Amino acid sequence: MDDPVQDQVLSEAATEPPPAPSTLNRRGFLKLSSVSSAAAVLAACASPPAVKPTATATAAATAAATAAATAIPPAPTAAPAAAAPRSASDLLPYPRLKLAAISDLSNGVFNASYPDVNSQVMVLKLGTKTVGGVGPDEDIVAYSGICTHMGCPTSYDPKTKIFACPCHYSHFDASTDAVLINGPATQHLPRITLEVEGQDIYAVGMQGLLYGRPNNLSLTEL
Repeated sequence: MDDPVQDQVLSEAATEPPPAPSTLNRRGFLKLSSVSSAAAVLAACASPPAVKPTATATAAATAAATAAATAIPPAPTAAPAAAAPRSASDLLPYPRLKLAAISDLSNGVFNASYPDVNSQVMVLKLGTKTVGGVGPDEDIVAYSGICTHMGCPTSYDPKTKIFACPCHYSHFDASTDAVLINGPATQHLPRITLEVEGQDIYAVGMQGLLYGRPNNLSLTEL
């Protein structure tokens, strides 16, 4: 025999609508929350971090500074070369001055002055060809007669071809460019540059510095 109450309960259960699909139990809700959190973390890791404006400006300034440091600097402009000190002969060239005639050298020596009247020189005819000699036999030379030690006038012996200083006994060899032989002097006698025209001997310059002068041309000492 059927129970009327049981049949009513079963009938109500059969007619009760099923739970909505969106309705989740507690376990399902927790599972869904875990999956959503994991997806959010993955999305955050995949996207690049936002660059702060200040960091961007700093990076740009650093790149500009690096480019400026590595840029090739412009080639420096060459400074104008300083003018070389001018010597006396640059300002006032040596005078061309007749010292003697070849006939004046019959005894081997002739006294003259060059480049001015205050500078004694000796014109020599050595009798043998020598380096720098002028004239038909290329044996005529001229030297300052002032010793390079203390400025004493020297004497010349045509036989030995030696200049001798009577003050401190320096000796110079005229046959070898008036180089010092002995004595306290340290420089040979200045040599006169000569030219010959016909029978006339001209002085046109000087090699070496006359004793007691900052230059050989006295007009530049003013």
